[in-house]
Amino acid sequence: MARGAGGLLDGGFVFKLGRLFRTPYGGEGVDFIDQLNYQFTGGLILIFIIIISLRQYVGKPIQCWVPPEFTRAWEEYTENYCWVSNTYFLLPHEDIPAEELEYEKIKFIGYYQWMSIVLAGQAMMSWVPHLLWRVCSRRLPLLLKSAKEASIPDRELRLKAVSCLVATLEEQAESQSRFRRMKSFVNRCLCGIAPNARLTVLFLFVRALFIANCLGQIYLMKCFTGFNSTFFGLQLLQDLTKGEEWDTSGHFPRVTYCNIKVRVMGQPKPARLVSFNKHYSILKNDSYSCSTLQKILFM
Repeated sequence: MARGAGGLLDGGFVFKLGRLFRTPYGGEGVDFIDQLNYQFTGGLILIFIIIISLRQYVGKPIQCWVPPEFTRAWEEYTENYCWVSNTYFLLPHEDIPAEELEYEKIKFIGYYQWMSIVLAGQAMMSWVPHLLWRVCSRRLPLLLKSAKEASIPDRELRLKAVSCLVATLEEQAESQSRFRRMKSFVNRCLCGIAPNARLTVLFLFVRALFIANCLGQIYLMKCFTGFNSTFFGLQLLQDLTKGEEWDTSGHFPRVTYCNIKVRVMGQPKPARLVSFNKHYSILKNDSYSCSTLQKILFM
């Protein structure tokens, strides 16, 4: 497993991954803003997905501190159970809930397990506007390429480029002429936008999709992580500048609490697996406490 993980991060893989940012995917008609929206953003998210997936599926995403009477099988069961179930976080001054009804007021953390999947969805969403642009403007790269080749010194290649450019422009003019011959307003509405304006409308629509994608992903992350404010990024930066750690702010905690049930002498026995300062103790209701360390990278 370790050797496989090392192979993923060797020099050749890093070099190939760097080409994702150097090579302008999309051909003609793509500017830097387009690349920033779909290529650079998607590539950066892909790097985060690889790092998080290595931690989740190759390493150990969670580590529990268990009482001495817990066997190795119990410890593995505890870690697997706490990873697939939602854990919760308590501030240092908050007490551990003693009643089942009190857990309804607790804010559970369920985003660590799904982070790589959500990031993959965000990466695909960042490519949707660009793919729409490439599908709906198929002839634009041909026009731009023909226009460039029309100015090269090679006479034979220049004539081919000019002929291709003229044929494309003639077809565009014929489409515009057919649209103008439609006297009925209803027919024009059914046939859509005028051919000479379609590319402009498509360009503006794709730019609007890029903006909507950025705003929508910010709102998606707000709902996914459970922050109260849409400007949670600024809130995290303020915490960093003030030196406020996760144990006091509760933002992306690395130590969380988990409840499980174990069987003792054939009877189900509730066990509360919690963490605080790396100590465990036996509670009044014969529940055990341990620390659940979230060891997953989140960006």
